[in-house]
Amino acid sequence: MEAPNELWEWLRLLNRRKALIVSCGLVAVALMALIIAQATPMYKASARVMLDTRTYKPVSTEAALSGVDPFNMGAIQSELEVIQSEFLIGRVVDKLGLANNPEFNGTKPPGFIDSAFAPLRELWATGISTLLAPPQQPAAQPSRTSRAAEESDPRRRAAIGYVSGHLNVTLLGRTFVILVTVESPDGAMSARIANAVAEAYLADQIDSKNEANRRATEWLEQRLAELRRNLQVAEEAVAAYRRDKGLAGSPEGTMSSQTLQDLNSKYVAARTKRIEREARLVALSRASLNPGEIANIAEVAGNTTLAALRIQDVDLTRKLAELSATLGDKHPKIIQARNELAAVRARFISETQRITLAVRAELDAAKAEEDELKELVDKAAVVSGTASQYEAEQKQLEREAQSNRTLYESFLTRFKELREQQDIQRADARILAYAWPSGAPSSPNYKTGLMAAFVIGCLLGMAGAVAAEKLDRVFRSAAQVEEATGVGVLGMVPEVKGAPANRSNVVGHVLDNTTSPAAEAIRAVFTAISLGSLDRPPRVIAVTSSTPSEGKTTFVASLGGLLTKMNASRRVLIVDLDLRQARMSAALGLKDRGGTIDDYLMGLKTLEECTSRHDLSGVDYILARPNTPNAPEILESHAMKAALATFSERYDLVILDGPPVMAVSDARIISRLADYTVFIVQWAKTPREVVKSALGALLGVTNHVGVVINRVNLAKHARYGYGDHGDYYSRYRGYYGAGPEAPANTAARTPLKLAKR
Repeated sequence: MEAPNELWEWLRLLNRRKALIVSCGLVAVALMALIIAQATPMYKASARVMLDTRTYKPVSTEAALSGVDPFNMGAIQSELEVIQSEFLIGRVVDKLGLANNPEFNGTKPPGFIDSAFAPLRELWATGISTLLAPPQQPAAQPSRTSRAAEESDPRRRAAIGYVSGHLNVTLLGRTFVILVTVESPDGAMSARIANAVAEAYLADQIDSKNEANRRATEWLEQRLAELRRNLQVAEEAVAAYRRDKGLAGSPEGTMSSQTLQDLNSKYVAARTKRIEREARLVALSRASLNPGEIANIAEVAGNTTLAALRIQDVDLTRKLAELSATLGDKHPKIIQARNELAAVRARFISETQRITLAVRAELDAAKAEEDELKELVDKAAVVSGTASQYEAEQKQLEREAQSNRTLYESFLTRFKELREQQDIQRADARILAYAWPSGAPSSPNYKTGLMAAFVIGCLLGMAGAVAAEKLDRVFRSAAQVEEATGVGVLGMVPEVKGAPANRSNVVGHVLDNTTSPAAEAIRAVFTAISLGSLDRPPRVIAVTSSTPSEGKTTFVASLGGLLTKMNASRRVLIVDLDLRQARMSAALGLKDRGGTIDDYLMGLKTLEECTSRHDLSGVDYILARPNTPNAPEILESHAMKAALATFSERYDLVILDGPPVMAVSDARIISRLADYTVFIVQWAKTPREVVKSALGALLGVTNHVGVVINRVNLAKHARYGYGDHGDYYSRYRGYYGAGPEAPANTAARTPLKLAKR
């Protein structure tokens, strides 16, 4: 059922743009008709050149005889480029005298089309082509650069450019036959040029081989003399090194590898000992912050004195409780019991500190031992490396001498072969068929040109209509989100217009304009969540998104504030659980964070000390501290679960502001703790792949997930006509009592309070 709907959408898109598509086709036809009317009839002629695939080897080396490997497609393509090269075409131009022909040298008056496009061609030739063209390599053949005077002739350059632009060199199917095709206004001249190009290619092959052989021979002569000197110097260096160093055997008195291995083993043992002491010291330091965990430390559990003190602490605590039940706080026995308990606890702390100092002393000793062994290992490594230095240097000199000897012999053999091959060069191709003049023009083809222009114009128009739709990789409607993810959309929240960009001003704007589209949309999200689970309405709602800056914190602050402001009897608590960024204070416009959620979980402050009330809306909130260490451990702790249970008992609704899903794993932990998870997607910004990945991660831990499309641009959304929540807000904006342009006095309205039954 999805394919027909998708096809219908494509047809609707093309139908909406049919005027653009047809217009592009007609414009293309008109331009093509104008170009064809001004075009000059052209005639083609083709000559055929076949690469020689026979293996002709009078001597052992083939390179000097045949420069083309016919079974190497890269080599064949290189030969095609040689035929089209400027140097070879210059030979043809000189041979046929094309520099004096007005059809080729550029002196013929241009037609209307050529005159119209002359500025564009000049711009291309002077600037753009120079920037886009690859850097030119210097010519490899000296003979091809010795005619600077002739090549500077502008008429000759124009003739070369004309022939190059109308020359086509291709392979004929899967054969080794090269088809040389030339197009010009004169059929006979086309045949002459094609034949001249084929003959110039064969002549160039022989000239190139002779020149390459001559240069290779000269270079080899110079190289052989240099290699001979290098070989002599290398052999003398080996003999001198043996004589100077007296390398009759291995060096004596060197550090053995076994000794170095023993030192390394001791160093590893010392390092392990030091790490173990550090771990014990860290455990004692952490236990000092939480006395309830100090009994788990080995040094404390095995200390008889501390065990006795702990027993006395328990007895005195019980005794004090019994006396407090019958006697007053000022009774001498109560005072005596308290003093004894304080003395026992002081002795316990003193004994614990003594153990810590002992462990620290052991750690210092382990560090000193590790540093000493590290120094011995470094010295042993230096001594062991120096022991084999002489032998390694000798082998290096011997390898250099052997390499020079091998290279010299190879160059000498190659030099002798080239000397024998100087007079037996031949071309690697032959002319299979000469070109003949054509009786009918090859271009222009009127029917084909006009039809192709119309088709191409229509295709360009279709591409322009489809490109925007295909390249759009963001979500713009609820249907797109539900189709791509399979998760229902709770609502679409319009973007707040006219409010400054910072979070507190956006939240304040929403709370001041409680009947605006944004406020109505936020309340509609909560209504959708409540109606979706009437049997057990969620008490704890988590809010997250896939990436930062999608408006989840602003949404949480606005939702909690609206629910409290519109119903004063509803008790709502906002808890900032984004322990990495903690931006809820900015959304609520607060400067002082006060008690934070980590303070409450660690028992440093009570719930009343950590809970505050927002002045504008009356919602209660608990903030978080930025960059809280061990955030996942805190969220997965039993204290966190107990805290959420306490929040649910005291409040009708608890809203948790979580971090983004793709950034850290905290959001999945929070979603598992909540009754329902709201996933924020920013309209026309968050990529679809990112949203699907984030929702997949959430659905792996909970099934109660709903999507909210946030910050919808109503003006742009109305152009698509999706018919979803955003389309409703944009079409019926006047239905609401206050919108983004509402007067300022609407903020002063007192919210209605529901009567308690």
